[in-house]
Amino acid sequence: MVQPDTPYIETVGDAIHWIYASYNRAKPLLAAGRPDRYIRHPEWTSRLLEAMNRPDLGRYNVAVTGSKGKGSHAILLAGILQQLGFRVGLFTGPHLVDFLERCRVNGQTISESQFVRYVQRVARAAAAFTLMEGQYFGPVGLLAVAAAMWFQDANTDVNVYELGRGALHDDVNRIVHQGAVLTPVFLEHVRELGPRLEDVAAEKAGVLTKDTLWLCSHSQSNVVREAVSQRAASTIDVRYLGEDFGQVHALHSCLLEVVYPEATYQVRLPSAAGFFLENALVAFDAARKVWQAKRPGVRMPTEIDLSTLRLPGRLEVLSEHPLTVVDGTIHAASARYLRRWIEEQKNARRCKVCAIVSVPADKDGRGVLGELAGVVDSVIVTQAHNPHLTFDHALYECAKNMVDDVEWQPYVEEALASAQTKIGDADMLVMAGTQSFVGDVLRQYQTETTSLWMRNPVGSVDR
Repeated sequence: MVQPDTPYIETVGDAIHWIYASYNRAKPLLAAGRPDRYIRHPEWTSRLLEAMNRPDLGRYNVAVTGSKGKGSHAILLAGILQQLGFRVGLFTGPHLVDFLERCRVNGQTISESQFVRYVQRVARAAAAFTLMEGQYFGPVGLLAVAAAMWFQDANTDVNVYELGRGALHDDVNRIVHQGAVLTPVFLEHVRELGPRLEDVAAEKAGVLTKDTLWLCSHSQSNVVREAVSQRAASTIDVRYLGEDFGQVHALHSCLLEVVYPEATYQVRLPSAAGFFLENALVAFDAARKVWQAKRPGVRMPTEIDLSTLRLPGRLEVLSEHPLTVVDGTIHAASARYLRRWIEEQKNARRCKVCAIVSVPADKDGRGVLGELAGVVDSVIVTQAHNPHLTFDHALYECAKNMVDDVEWQPYVEEALASAQTKIGDADMLVMAGTQSFVGDVLRQYQTETTSLWMRNPVGSVDR
């Protein structure tokens, strides 16, 4: 048995250390390579929520899961809801620059003093429990409980929770949620979720609980649809993009017109979101479901302006001269969006393109390079500063077989210095890779991340 200690928490650093302490204590006892269903214990998150008098109840919550684009869906959904007049809590992960990015109300991060105070309260409650050897409080679950308490005190109308790699055995899934969003699902995290697509689909479909009333989903494979069908009660309204919603009347620049039986809606998207059209459509349909639940009988506004909404690290423009973007991408499926963006910009500008790529060894670096190889002139392969990620030279060797001008640099600092020798102010610099690498890039550019709404946007990019 393990009795958690009553911790000393006075600073943000103390709070973060405590959030991971239970897992770090249990980690040596966990069987390496065993799936989540054997080693994760989200029931402890449920017990903590009960101990805190269920701060998630009385709120309207939406859970977001899937294999690709969870963060962008969550941010787009929260942004739309805020523009509809709701007070919106947003829980995402991982963070890019500042740990507090994971918890926001109306796009603004939680303050340091609030964060410490809520973690202190969760820690006091956790100290009353005795865990079996090898069990632990999931870090993301502890943080989700603290976020739920903050959202309750902040009197939010709607909260959007991004889940981790799964759903069925994910701590955040224990937050009671009336709505769910399912992003594209494919075979991933096979060690943690299972070796077959059927296993992954079953884990993701776990987002449907006894409290869930509706699901807005991308078009999915038959395997994923079967998992959803098996999980969904007859009372759940399951909606698929391209079948139940998503009729686009017009899309020019970043103005999206979406047709529903009751009205045609205009959504002005952030510049990069034009390349995440399907994500925006799914987020909008989910927002419409929330509106119908929260404002029954009231006509929903037909114009929504998201033009100043930031999607941090998702085709984010950092500089105009040279045109510099950073994009979180670790597999071919997401790199295709980036390739399309590069193609359009390169055709319009007639410029050279240098790409800095940083994909860990256990991700699809070959797929990312395969998408970018035909549209970039040079590639610099590098690694992130995160010591928990593994990088090797296999990606560099792979790049040499795809692009003529390739080199290896240790970290983003050296890679940026080298890139400056390859391109001029009229050219393009594209940085693509894992979230930790994106965070390294944003720190280099001193990007402000406390708000999701741009105060001084970088100059617009022609689309």
